[in-house]
Amino acid sequence: MLPAESPVRRYPRISSQLPVRLRILGERRPEALTLTQVISPGGCMLVTDRSIGFGSLMEVTITCDGHLLRADGRVAWEKRKSPQEHQVGVEFLRITSRDRFVLEQLVAAQLDSTAA
Repeated sequence: MLPAESPVRRYPRISSQLPVRLRILGERRPEALTLTQVISPGGCMLVTDRSIGFGSLMEVTITCDGHLLRADGRVAWEKRKSPQEHQVGVEFLRITSRDRFVLEQLVAAQLDSTAA
């Protein structure tokens, strides 16, 4: 039997605590404010106080190093930790090359500092 292989990730990720504003498309609920827990140039994981729903589309605005990064995203996975705590994995579907570059630099800088 072959050993289990770890999944290969398209983008490296890091732990983060960046402010994020979510606007779920097609809903009249107010925008949600929270913090990222993990981030990569391809998406992020955050914690919300309510379920968003697998596949939900959203506009994401992240404050990072003095930049406002904007992306269109979708919920790739969601895990309920308690009635008021949901971990949500967001995949960035559309993000400008400048905003992706800012995230790539952020991730690279943290990975370099932990490797040193």
